[in-house]
Amino acid sequence: MNVDIPKSFDNNNKPDCQGIEEAVKRFESIMMSRIYVQQRLADRLKNSIRVGMLVLFLLAVSIFALLWTLSIQVSRVSESIIFMNENFVNISDNMEHINNYMINMEKQVAYLPKIKDKTAIFDQQMHLMNNEFVNIRKEMYIMSDNIVVMENKVKQLSSSMVQMDNQVGNLTYDTHKISKPAKSMNKFFPF
Repeated sequence: MNVDIPKSFDNNNKPDCQGIEEAVKRFESIMMSRIYVQQRLADRLKNSIRVGMLVLFLLAVSIFALLWTLSIQVSRVSESIIFMNENFVNISDNMEHINNYMINMEKQVAYLPKIKDKTAIFDQQMHLMNNEFVNIRKEMYIMSDNIVVMENKVKQLSSSMVQMDNQVGNLTYDTHKISKPAKSMNKFFPF
């Protein structure tokens, strides 16, 4: 935009604009520095938001990994507990069988005093004791069979106890493994 200067207005009569130009230049430099500071603040804010988003993403990934590990460990522990319960049921059944065999043995041991008394008279009445000796022999065979059965049950019980001991060891190992992520979480969140 061109402004027409009147002809009567020469270089000697022109107004002093130097102060205004300096003020405008100072105002311009202040505005430029302010724009620069705001731009730097905006860049810092943008970088802070990016870093915050990255930290949140890493935190979400670590929480997901922790939950995934815990879900796997919980399923393993529940399987071990189910197996242990089955072993306890087997042990209970075996103990009931052993108890029944012990009752039978007590009944058969109750016959021993009678056998002892009869063996004391054996020297005097050999011809009368022959039949009773056959009966005693039969009872001894039955007792021997019961003892063999009881030995087998004790072996089964011992095997079940070994399996249960192994499962308890696995449960201890799994519990120790589960507690590791919780210990590491305590390092991150000390409260």
